[in-house]
Amino acid sequence: MRFESFPLLVCSGVLVVGGCAALTYFALSTEGGPVGRLFQNYSAHLDRHSSFLLIPHRGARLARVQVLVCVASLALLAVTRSPLFALLGLLVASGPPFLLWRRHVARVAQLERQLDTWLLMLANALKATSSVGEAIASTVALVPKPFSEEIDLLVKEIRLGAPLDRAINALARRINSTPISGALATIVVARQTGGDLPRTLERASAALREAARLEGVLRTKTAEGRGQVLVLASVPFVLCVIIAWLDRSWFDPMLNHHIGKAILAVCSVVWVLAALWAHHIAKADL
Repeated sequence: MRFESFPLLVCSGVLVVGGCAALTYFALSTEGGPVGRLFQNYSAHLDRHSSFLLIPHRGARLARVQVLVCVASLALLAVTRSPLFALLGLLVASGPPFLLWRRHVARVAQLERQLDTWLLMLANALKATSSVGEAIASTVALVPKPFSEEIDLLVKEIRLGAPLDRAINALARRINSTPISGALATIVVARQTGGDLPRTLERASAALREAARLEGVLRTKTAEGRGQVLVLASVPFVLCVIIAWLDRSWFDPMLNHHIGKAILAVCSVVWVLAALWAHHIAKADL
């Protein structure tokens, strides 16, 4: 039986992809090996992001899908020599971790913006009840998402029998944010020392609002400086393009002689240092 080129290519691709997928599956399923340990560490990294983002898919499942698609893309690249499969493998390998990290950072930033509102709600709730746990539970329906989701997890953990201080510390470790960890530590310390917790929370909420206001003012004041840095950093390239468009022979002494190349190298180093210095100056922070 004679095969044409296209069916033969399809059969070869299927065999190569299936064999690579089988070898990958056995390598990942082997416990204790270097490949298995690397896969477990990567799965745990993805699982931390997915659990924080409340994604139903676990990290191990996402990692398996990534590995299988990457292996299949490499196999198809070896068979077809098409760069599209290399691009597909690169996107699958780098896309999910980057997207999960971006969503993680965005969720933490949104939680930090809602922190002062929740502290003020908790302070008002503590004026009506002396129980911190009941006051925290009453704020679940009042604070918007995503903070309400985190507080709901805290309340569920308390109802399952976990001590309040341990549940609050677990929430601080889960979010891993300095302002939120400091606010939660304030609740724990004030509760243990018997201080005026509602007044303490009101002061903490006012301090957070003032810090957010100052950060906004600082960001507005430094925006003009960042724009000037960007313009000044791009001026040499614009001038080079204009000069090359007018007469390309003007750059011949710089590109074809050793002294010109040395001057170009020195100017490049000075430009990089100046750009980094200006970026550091314009990047002011509280």
